[in-house]
Amino acid sequence: MKKASGIVRLSMIILMAGATFASAQMGGMEHGSDMKMEKMEGMEHNEGHGKEALRWKQTLTEDQKMKADKMHLELKKAMGVLEAKVKLKEAELNTMVTKDKPDTNAIHGKINEIAELKKEMITKKYDHIVEMRSILTPEQRVSFDLGVGGWMHHEGRH
Repeated sequence: MKKASGIVRLSMIILMAGATFASAQMGGMEHGSDMKMEKMEGMEHNEGHGKEALRWKQTLTEDQKMKADKMHLELKKAMGVLEAKVKLKEAELNTMVTKDKPDTNAIHGKINEIAELKKEMITKKYDHIVEMRSILTPEQRVSFDLGVGGWMHHEGRH
């Protein structure tokens, strides 16, 4: 009984921490999330493309800026919530594997839940890229795509 209540308490703490994290993500208050967003927007400065990858942003109309800002906010909100859910599921998984008699089927189920959340995050990220490209002119897309290629190439290093 004590073990179950401990798990519940731990889950609640992690859930509250996740909610705090999601709230920070939604408010754009965390520098790291801003850097990730810049990479997702194709704005990372990289040696191979230089300022060309930044040109698209400088040429946005006011209407495009408004649409892009709305899309970015929606993505930040969704990603913050998903990241919090992943952290909670990972904490649950850690609790499951440290039991005296771990249930491997339940562990595998939890791993599948985490994988599904991560799949949803990747899908949202690439849907965002496609949506961003849809509001750009052909000339802006060239510059945007150069930046997208840059962050996809360096994605494993941040």
